[in-house]
Amino acid sequence: MKLRLPARFEDMTLGMLQVLETSDDMLTCLEAVTGQPQEQLRQLPRNLLQEGYNHIQAVRQSETSRHVESFALNGVEYGFIPNWDEFTAGEYIDAEQYTADFWPNAHKLMSILFRPIERKWGESYSIAPYTAKEDAEALKMMPADQVSGALLFFCDTKSELLTTLQSSLIATAMGRTLSGGNGGGTPSFMRLRMNRISKWMRSRGHLWGIYSHTWRF
Repeated sequence: MKLRLPARFEDMTLGMLQVLETSDDMLTCLEAVTGQPQEQLRQLPRNLLQEGYNHIQAVRQSETSRHVESFALNGVEYGFIPNWDEFTAGEYIDAEQYTADFWPNAHKLMSILFRPIERKWGESYSIAPYTAKEDAEALKMMPADQVSGALLFFCDTKSELLTTLQSSLIATAMGRTLSGGNGGGTPSFMRLRMNRISKWMRSRGHLWGIYSHTWRF
């Protein structure tokens, strides 16, 4: 039996990365990447397994990123979020949760960023509304370089949106103060929104750390 191994980072899938990033067990990693059950892998020479394991670790370290607006997977065409102004509270809250413990939930985050395309016109498209019941398991077959590309784009976009939101909240608070209005529950609401922004920025920094090798270039 021969081990069929990915030659490049883009030959890996998100599901493979999730195992490689969360397990140090050689057989577990080789099973995830080759598709061969551990019972069969145990019958191979130890030096062959070690060589294969070293290879996939080297490929994993040679990260690349490629952002795509849409792609087809198992007969379904997925589109990246086309309009960030329509990013809902549900999407935001779940994305924040998934980034906090990223690798076990990476496919769930991808199911927020990429959803089935419902309609296309020219170069534009619309995607299915977020329900939190998306088939996230299907996204485990995403190419690894598309995952890193999506994260890079996501972090940059959310950074701009959050900077705008933060400035808007500060301006609103300043306006109320200067006008002398009491604002009722505004101070507590403002603190809640600012705390959410700070929490997201910490999550964003966590994601940058995960893919720091790729994004340094």
